[in-house]
Amino acid sequence: MTNILHGTDWWTDCDDVAALRILCRAHKAGEINLLGVGIDSVMEYSAPSVSAFMENEGVNVPIGVDKRAVREGKNCRYQHLLAGFPHSVKTNDECEDAWRLYRKTLAALPGKAQITEVGFPQIIMQLMQSGPDEFSPLTGLELVKEKVERIWLMAGRFDRSPGREYNLAEYPECREAGHYICENSPVPLIFLGFEVGMDVITGGPLPEDDLLKRAFIAHGSGNGRASWDPMLVEAAVMQDFAAAGYTAVYGKVRVDEATGENTFTEGEGNHCYLVKTQPNAFYADRINKKLR
Repeated sequence: MTNILHGTDWWTDCDDVAALRILCRAHKAGEINLLGVGIDSVMEYSAPSVSAFMENEGVNVPIGVDKRAVREGKNCRYQHLLAGFPHSVKTNDECEDAWRLYRKTLAALPGKAQITEVGFPQIIMQLMQSGPDEFSPLTGLELVKEKVERIWLMAGRFDRSPGREYNLAEYPECREAGHYICENSPVPLIFLGFEVGMDVITGGPLPEDDLLKRAFIAHGSGNGRASWDPMLVEAAVMQDFAAAGYTAVYGKVRVDEATGENTFTEGEGNHCYLVKTQPNAFYADRINKKLR
């Protein structure tokens, strides 16, 4: 069984919620072991709304937050909606720093884990840059090398060069993190770029009283939303690129620390980006079945 630590920005878009449903249902079905969730863009109701959604799904795993990534001025109506449902985590302050949650979880894990990140990647950078502590005598890079199999990132754009995509380019810290991870990761990186999910629309067929559907409506996407995040986590759950409907192009991803633009050199490293092998309806139909 695949152990997964999941990172999400969980703020301006609702496809994060669809991705978390896929992970929660895979966890309950015994397909994966969801170890914890890290939130990398924090507003007032971030942790409470994640807690409420997971508990509504019948899942209760630790939540960490990046307490340095507090965001203001964004409309996150679905967070307010979800936080109105029962939840055991009442405030962000109750949560551990996400990088510490990742360190503690990995150090205590008998086997290995994989990391999925559908938002900003700075929690992964903070983990890699961490030093020895009460959880492990290893540095962050050593711990990742020992306990992480691979890292999945919904990030970048690979249908043009250079590419530029929100999760790697929006803020200085995500530009820094994208650059650092691509230059220093001791484990393989798998990228699902913006171009993969932009035309795969999911979530529309859900019943009106479904909590995920209500989150989509609150976001303004009652007819469905682009599937960047659910496609990334679905591929991570399935683990088999071909079965999931992708080919992988291997090489080296680089991220410009100043601009967040990404480039790719084929055949050079242990990174890869995914390319669809099927029509968009193939992925949309499969994801919608998993969301219902």
